Amino acid sequence: MGKMERFSFVALVAGIIFFLFADFISWALPMFVLKDIPKKSVNDLAAEAIAKNTSAWSDFNKIYRFYPEQFKKFCEYEDTYSGATEKIEDCVPNEKTFAKALKIGHRWYVAEGCWNCHSQMVRPVSNETLRFGIPGVSNTVSYPSEYQNELQAPVLWGTKRIGQDLIREAAVHNIGWHVAHLYNPQSTSPGSVMPGYPWFFEKDEKGNIVPNPRGIGLLTYIMWLGSWEVKPPKGFRIETAEK
Repeated sequence: MGKMERFSFVALVAGIIFFLFADFISWALPMFVLKDIPKKSVNDLAAEAIAKNTSAWSDFNKIYRFYPEQFKKFCEYEDTYSGATEKIEDCVPNEKTFAKALKIGHRWYVAEGCWNCHSQMVRPVSNETLRFGIPGVSNTVSYPSEYQNELQAPVLWGTKRIGQDLIREAAVHNIGWHVAHLYNPQSTSPGSVMPGYPWFFEKDEKGNIVPNPRGIGLLTYIMWLGSWEVKPPKGFRIETAEK
């Protein structure tokens, strides 16, 4: 074996070793560093939202009132992918149903790759508090305790923003807007490159587009984001006329 061949072989082996080492550090180091830091469970988050009467809890109750038949299906729905396999007999907004919706919504948000285009971190640069915060309501950058829970493991900070940052989404749009936007993004945001997600919806007996059980979970999760930080004053939210 010539010198150049030996050098190439050593360089290749060294490159593989460094790659494996970097891969190990990227997941092992955070695991060891964070293992002793308290982390809220999904049930903790649901109980906290109810106790504080946050906008996320209010929106979950609205989903129940707006889509009663779909909510019943949601209570019967079993989702092994998210681990929400329990059928809930007491089919009203409560800690169990809220936690189930958050679990389902989070897992399908990750599975659909929403984090590829939407970040979840308001940074202290480039006036991001004005771009993604809510002036007059929430002007804070993201802070560590926002991510100490199961729904931020792994964290969904993202690497680019083709769409809006969503960590303060709880105070921005209402349920009707999100239903329309997820079903057909161009109907609410002309020119948007976001694809539609019709598989999170179905038609009711009257032919109206309504969220299916997974859709209820996704809506709940998105409208939970930032609800611990923002509490909009009465009349602040963008509301649509109810039929």
